Amino acid sequence: MLSQLPQRIKEGRATVCVLGLGRIGLPLGIVFARSGLRTIGVDVDNERVSRVTEGRMPFHYPVMEDWLREALAKGMFNATNQSRESIESSEIVVITVGTPTGFQCQLDYSQLHLAMHEVAQADIKNKALIIRSTAVPGTLMNIVLPHLVTKTGLKPGVNFALAACPERILEGRAHVELYELPEIIGAIDSLSSAIARELFLKIDSRKVILETSPTGAELAKLFTNIYRYVNFALANEFAIWAERYGEDAHEIIRVANEGYPRSNIPRPGFAGGPCLGKYGFLLDNNTTFSSIISVAWKLNEAVPQHVVTSLMNSLGSLYGKRIAVLGLAFKANSDDVRLSPSAKLVETLKAYGAEVLIHDPYVEGTSSLEDVLKNPELVILATNHSNFKDLAATIDRSGCKIIYDVSGIYKPENFTRVEYRRFGRGR
Repeated sequence: MLSQLPQRIKEGRATVCVLGLGRIGLPLGIVFARSGLRTIGVDVDNERVSRVTEGRMPFHYPVMEDWLREALAKGMFNATNQSRESIESSEIVVITVGTPTGFQCQLDYSQLHLAMHEVAQADIKNKALIIRSTAVPGTLMNIVLPHLVTKTGLKPGVNFALAACPERILEGRAHVELYELPEIIGAIDSLSSAIARELFLKIDSRKVILETSPTGAELAKLFTNIYRYVNFALANEFAIWAERYGEDAHEIIRVANEGYPRSNIPRPGFAGGPCLGKYGFLLDNNTTFSSIISVAWKLNEAVPQHVVTSLMNSLGSLYGKRIAVLGLAFKANSDDVRLSPSAKLVETLKAYGAEVLIHDPYVEGTSSLEDVLKNPELVILATNHSNFKDLAATIDRSGCKIIYDVSGIYKPENFTRVEYRRFGRGR
């Protein structure tokens, strides 16, 4: 019975099916398994399923790979491409499939629609369905719920439970944040809420649960990320103003923030990736007024071009110049290059005729550090990977004329032979 599911979860007698073994779903499934719930991970990518079955993460995440191997060894986790069988052998189905942006920055719901089709084709009586994927506000109530009712003939809240529980985890931090961050639950009724609550409390009984409506949960996810993204844009605008006044934005922001409780300006730098940049359009595409969100997007997207333009203003044409770019991923210590500003920077440099050599220790197919630092005219630190922080002396000896530091992880005094520049620092 559906009413018994909260207790079954609490006792570790429920099975969870996670649809989608991407950067959100796979860590979540591993953590569910680690918390004592037998978990089945489902993905349509057979190669990904094979890698996971062998105990290998399909993306860079060393800590989670150790946890995956432990869960596999204990028989608490397995991966498959058999969705219907997995759904029907589970009590809880968590949808974590991707919802990337497509034409005109509209969400591509094809993966979500496929997942919903698979769920509706299965027998979901007395099961709970959790929507973890990012969605336009109203998706659960206006798309998911009517689809399930129409296709299954079941009564929501009686025959199946349904809740929106959007993820808010920083990529690469699931092993920490799934335990520490409050969980937002937007359920269709009290029983659905109780089931979702017990599911996430099973990860950590001290976890804070925040309850709202399904649409409220979807909005809360968007508000959180849009707030961060707009603040990054503001910091980047401050950086451009500082350059124009011949000042250093990093120093000014430090002075503005220090000891002043009402100022928390982030450091300027690249802001992008597969998540942050798209969220604003989920709201902005439906507005009838001028939105600060679209302005923030334009500003953040313009930073790679601003970097290139700044370099051309001082160096002249970049045509034929040998340029070393350190970092291709969109964020530090990640191998994810989706919608990466660093990748956009590389394409812009190439468009101006530069010879671009790329090194990223986490991204396959890039050159070695030794090769890219063989007599470059210019070095651009594009992604602030932690293992780049100790490279100042190496760069200083590389024979390059200029080091351009996008994120500001170095200081001018780190260099004696090379001219140091960074985004937000006027000459």
